[in-house]
Amino acid sequence: MFLSVIIPAYNEEKRLPETLQKVRDYLSAQRYEYEVLIVNDGSTDTTPGVVRGLIKDWKNFRLIDNQKNQGKGTVVKQGMLETKGDWRLFMDADNSTDISQLDKFWEFIKLNPKSEIRNPKQILNSNDQNSKHNYDIIIGSRYLKADSIKIEQPLGRRIVSRFGNFLIRVLLGIQSVDTQCGFKLFSLEAAEEIFPLQKIERWGFDMEILAIAIQKGYKIKEVPVDWYDAEGSQVKKSAALKTLKELLQIKWRMMRGKY
Repeated sequence: MFLSVIIPAYNEEKRLPETLQKVRDYLSAQRYEYEVLIVNDGSTDTTPGVVRGLIKDWKNFRLIDNQKNQGKGTVVKQGMLETKGDWRLFMDADNSTDISQLDKFWEFIKLNPKSEIRNPKQILNSNDQNSKHNYDIIIGSRYLKADSIKIEQPLGRRIVSRFGNFLIRVLLGIQSVDTQCGFKLFSLEAAEEIFPLQKIERWGFDMEILAIAIQKGYKIKEVPVDWYDAEGSQVKKSAALKTLKELLQIKWRMMRGKY
């Protein structure tokens, strides 16, 4: 299995069908083996039924239907450890970063010699040791290029987002400009070492997995991706304060050598 795509979903009955159709269209045009795992996070709407009805005849798509809401971090972790791909991508259910942006990642991947396909774009060969290609983690960024953000968030959310990223970089030593973009690719090795150590259950999990990756010596490549603010965000205003608390928890764990 070359690629696994994990899509966490909470009350996404309206937006998820279009996202899944786009994911299917993109992946069905590729020549590598893939799987797509939708992980329901205890939705209170009809998300599970909508997904089941849509994917019932779709090869390589499946649903994990958690009855209890546990948080985005928990279900992403569940999906990362449940899937089998040599490369594992998690993306948002609102398709704020389209699956096609994955094309920008492939030139940076560290090839897994056990993979059935060396590189979907035939950019590398199995003996290439160039450091440009030596990444186990590639993350999408909204902030590396001025034109990456196609539809902006409201001003208040933009200010909170940028200030939060600043605090994350200062306190955790993460050099990435955008730690919170929900479009991240992990090698099998990185996923299976990092995610079992993840403790944060909700929105702050992104910064925790990157902090763990740095502690473990993984190289992280940040790549500009197109991003669209989607209406109907599931992120509540109180999430900023909760994420700040989680940031301090991660820093405390780092200081105690818990990772």
